[in-house]
Parts: sequence; C-alpha cells; structure tokens
Amino acid sequence: MGITITCFAFILLVQRCIIINAKSVPKFPAILIFGDSTVDTGNNNYISTIFQGNHCPYGENFPGRIPTGRFSDGKLVPDFLASMLGIKEYIPPFLQPDLSNHDLLTGVSFASAGSGYDDLTTTTTKVIPMSDQIKYFEQYILKLQLIIGEEKAQKLVSGALVVVSAGTNDFIFNFYDIPTRRHQYNITGYQDFLQSLLQNFVEDLYNLGVRNMLVAGLPPVGCLPIQITAKSPFLRKCIKEENFDAQSYNVKLATLLKQIQDALLGSNVLYSDSYHPFMHMINHPKKYGFLKTRRGCCGSGTYEAGPFCNKHRPVCKNASEYLFWDSIHPGESAYQHLSNMAMKKLRHHKLSHSKIH
Repeated sequence: MGITITCFAFILLVQRCIIINAKSVPKFPAILIFGDSTVDTGNNNYISTIFQGNHCPYGENFPGRIPTGRFSDGKLVPDFLASMLGIKEYIPPFLQPDLSNHDLLTGVSFASAGSGYDDLTTTTTKVIPMSDQIKYFEQYILKLQLIIGEEKAQKLVSGALVVVSAGTNDFIFNFYDIPTRRHQYNITGYQDFLQSLLQNFVEDLYNLGVRNMLVAGLPPVGCLPIQITAKSPFLRKCIKEENFDAQSYNVKLATLLKQIQDALLGSNVLYSDSYHPFMHMINHPKKYGFLKTRRGCCGSGTYEAGPFCNKHRPVCKNASEYLFWDSIHPGESAYQHLSNMAMKKLRHHKLSHSKIH
C-alpha cells in the first residue's frame, strides 16, 4: 500500500514538473537559421566548395554515424534548440533536394560554412554569402505560400524563431590571417563596417516578415585551435588581442541590437552571448567533462578542418572530452552546453509567437 501511494505521488510530481517545464518553454511554429559553419546543417554539400563536412569522420556521433555536412561529430545548436523547443529533432539544410512539406513548415537552415557578413569573405571561400541566404529565404517563403497559402505563410514566418550566427570568418579571412581589409580599416572601423552589414541583414529579415531573432556574437576567436597554431604553436595560449577584439565587437553588437529592436515595431531582436560560455568552458573544463580545450579531436587537433579532417586522420577515443571537434569547430558536447545557454536566454525573455499576434 505504502509503495503504491509513493509511486502515485511520484507520478503526480513528474506530471507537475512536465507541466511547469512546458509552460516555461517558448512556443514557435518553426526555427530558421542563417550564418556560417556553426549552424550549417549541410547546405555546402550542394555547392562547389572545399568547405564541406560530408565525409568521415564528421558525424561520428550523429545518429547512424552519418556525415551530414555538419562541421562537428554530432548535432549543432540549431538541432538542439529545435529539440528543446519541441519542434523537431534535426534542422535540414534548405538546399537538400528531397525536403518534405513538414520539413519546410517546421524550419530549415540557410547557413553556409565559410560565410560571413562581408561579401569579401565568400570571395575567398566560394560559399553562399549572407546576401544570397536572404534570396534563398525569399524562395522559401514562396514555397510556404504554395503549401499553406499567403496568410498562413506570413503568420508562420512572423512566429518563427530565427537564429543568426556569423562574423568569425570575416575576421579570420579578411583581417587576421589574410589581412585584406586591414588596408582599409583599423579594427574599430572593420567592426563598425561588419555591424552595418549585420544591421542591413536583420532589417531585410524584418521586411520579409521575421519578428523573433536571436543574433549570436563572436566566440573567443583567439582560442580557436587553428589561431593558436598560427600564432602560439609552442605555448598554445589563446591570442589575447583577438579575444579582446571579439569582446569589444560583442559589446557594440549588444547595444546595436537593442537599438534595432527599438526601431523595428513589434520585433524581438536578442543578443546571444557565446563568448563568455565558451571562456567558462575553457577556464573550467572539468565542470563540463572536458580534458582538452586547445586542440581538436580530429588528427593532431591543431590545423585539421574540412578536407584535412578526413578518414585518413585518427580521431580521439572520446570526443566528449574535447571542447573542439576539429581545429575550428566545437564538438557536439560543447554545442549542447551553448544551446542550454541560448534556451535560458529565450526563457528569460519569454519570446513566443503569441506576443506578436
């Protein structure tokens, strides 16, 4: 009898927790993604570029151990967010030719590994610039209208959560490692130039009906293994100057996004901090189960990424012990922690499509 009552009480407690958690999770009909390799779920598989992750050992910890084009051993932030929000388990790339109506109605990624706000970035990488990601989004809206009609398509877009994550490639390809833009701008000028492009991008999304946006700042660029290899190969220390630049960029971005939100009626434009969560994982690795934070799991972990992280390179025994999967990209475990932080941001602001209808 006592066991039965205890079990019944436990069931009630679980039900209560589920109800509370359900109420605390924002509701969105779809999730739409723009940006670079941190959120590209496979678009680069369908274009001619060397910036591809559709080969082993990428996807080693993805269900079925499939290299999907994600630059990681497993899932990315968009996948985790979609799952946490109760939308679906994985975000497909928009260029995937066999997308179902359900895929389109619940959200896709337009992101392209190697992309950035500066069109000069994609001149180097030959991938999809952010400006073309907007064009693909326009095609997406037309597809929605064919499926559910113009009015419902507009409602879906305005209720969707849109995630934008880019900027790192702009600094690496145009300012630090290939200093093309250094001939035109100092660091402050280039930050301002990029953020003017970012503002145009956000306004373009708004004019196409988007209302809920989560815009990621820069990570600690100077702690990427490939940057450490280039500038501190023996000591393997983070590059302080690049991290300082990322922090100053993020401070300006947070202020800018608030100004944009105030100017765009009915919009929710949130800044998502990836810098401090990243640094916390680097400075307190054991708290997150990491043993290695300055080299990737693939190969030597110092320079291998994209075509250089391949089936001929050995990989570490346990990717979850490495903050980075390759020399540039975090592993699934790190993306999980970053996703948890992003969800806290969404819960705190109680973003929901119901706010704007």
